[in-house]
Amino acid sequence: MKKYMTLLAAVVAAVSLAACTPTTEKNASTAGTPTSEAFKADTMEERNKGNENLPVQAAISIYQINDDRSGLEQKMDSLETEDVEPQGLIDKMIEYGILDEGTQVLSFENTDGKGVLNLNQITSQEDPFEIRLVVESIVNTFTENFELEGGLILQENGQVYTIDSVEADEDGTMYYDDAYDEMI
Repeated sequence: MKKYMTLLAAVVAAVSLAACTPTTEKNASTAGTPTSEAFKADTMEERNKGNENLPVQAAISIYQINDDRSGLEQKMDSLETEDVEPQGLIDKMIEYGILDEGTQVLSFENTDGKGVLNLNQITSQEDPFEIRLVVESIVNTFTENFELEGGLILQENGQVYTIDSVEADEDGTMYYDDAYDEMI
């Protein structure tokens, strides 16, 4: 039995060596192939090769009213423009059901990181908490997308729009609410 096991081990070793030994065919097929590939830098140009004809899109963040209507949730989306545009954000907010159909940007100014957004209408909601959700959604969406460190003054047809449940400066400036996910 010992001889049989030794013979079997020798056959297995011979087959293993034969499988690992380079052959002239194997050597011929790999001739001229580098043993390791050159490192390519991971750049935007490398990633986007072949995509030159795709439309340029601006990445945006929308603060949508969450399912149980207790606060907001952040959603990532894009606009089919190179830059973030105020009316594009408003259109996305209409698409997400935050703002009423027909809401238009009358003007938007960003001066030294402080924004003034004038809309033709803010909301048709009558419930004070629902109004707060809409206002906080607008403020968070605009302050984040336009990097408004100085806050946002919201206007409706040129008149400063504030509500008691959202803290605002004397001039009506409101700020990003980082506790947006649970407002109840």
